[in-house]
Amino acid sequence: MAVEQSVLKPVIKPVEAVSGLPDRTTLIAFVLMILAGGGASVAIRFTYAELPPFWSGTARFGIGALGFWGLMLIRKIKIPRGKALIGAILFGALSSGGAFILVAWGLVKTPASLYQVLMALVPLLTLFFAYFHGLEALSGRGLVGSLLALSGIAVALGGSTGLELSLPHVLAIIGAAGFMAEAGVVAKQFPRNHPLATSAVSMTVGAIMLGAVSLVTREQWVIPSQLNTWIAFGYLILFVNLVTFLLYLFILGRWTASGTSYGFVEIPLVTVVVAAILAGEQITWNFLLGGVLVLSGVLFGALFSSKSRTSLPGSQPASSTEIVLPPSPCS
Repeated sequence: MAVEQSVLKPVIKPVEAVSGLPDRTTLIAFVLMILAGGGASVAIRFTYAELPPFWSGTARFGIGALGFWGLMLIRKIKIPRGKALIGAILFGALSSGGAFILVAWGLVKTPASLYQVLMALVPLLTLFFAYFHGLEALSGRGLVGSLLALSGIAVALGGSTGLELSLPHVLAIIGAAGFMAEAGVVAKQFPRNHPLATSAVSMTVGAIMLGAVSLVTREQWVIPSQLNTWIAFGYLILFVNLVTFLLYLFILGRWTASGTSYGFVEIPLVTVVVAAILAGEQITWNFLLGGVLVLSGVLFGALFSSKSRTSLPGSQPASSTEIVLPPSPCS
C-alpha cells in the first residue's frame, strides 16, 4: 500500500535528487515495467482473432479511462481547466487517438516484434519535432542516430518473415511513432497536469476517436467468446494500461526522464522473445541485425545525448525541477 501511494504522488522532483544510476528498488521496478509491457503488441494482435481492430482499441481505452477517472476520484485530483485541459486533450488526440488509430490498423499486417522495434523510434523522432517547433537545436548525434535507425529499418524489413509485410501498414506504425513524439513535444507547451489527469483525459479522447473510426468503418462491436481473447484483453487492461503506467510513474519519480526512456529500447527485446514463443513469429538474423541498428541509433542519437541537448535562442527550456511525462514506452 505504501508503494501504491508513492507511485500516485506527482512525479516532480529536483534533478539533483533523481540523477545518476537508479537505486535497487527503482531498477527492480524498471525491469518489471519492461517485462509487463513487453507483450503488449502480441496481446493486441491476439484480440484481433475476435475483435475488429478499432473496436478492440475503443474497448481497451474506454475501460482504461474509467480506471484512471476512478483513481483521480480516490486521490481527489482536480480535472484540468483552461489551457491545461486543452493541452491534455491535444496530447490525447495525438498519443491515444491519432497514434493508436494507426497502430490498430498497422498491427493487422505487421508482426508484433517489428512493431515494437519501430515504436522505439519515438525518442529519436522527438528530437526532430522539438527542433521543428523551435524548442531544441538539432545535434550531429541526432543525425547520425537517425541514419543508423533508418538503415536498421531497411535491414529489419528485409529480415522479418512473421507475416507477408505490407508497406502501407509498416508506414502506419512509423506514423504512429511520429504522433507519439509530437504528443510529447506539444505537451511541453502547455501547463503541466497531474499524470493521472493527463492519462484520464488522454484515454477518453482516444476511446472517442477510435470509436468514431470503428463506427465509420462499420465494425461489429462484439464481446469475446474465446478464453485466449479474454486473457489477452485482460492483460492489456491490467498490466499494460494500469500496472506498467503506475510503475512508469514510480520510476519517473525516482530517476531521470531520460533514464526512464531507456524502456523504449529494452522493451523490443522482450517482445521479440514473446512474439516468437506465443505468436510463432520467425525471427531471422537479418531482423535481429536491423533491430540492433535501430536501437543503437535511438541510444546514440536521442538517449545518450539527452543531457547535452541545447535549447534554441529565444526558446523556453523546462525548469530544473520539471519532469516532462512522455508517452509510456509500454503503450
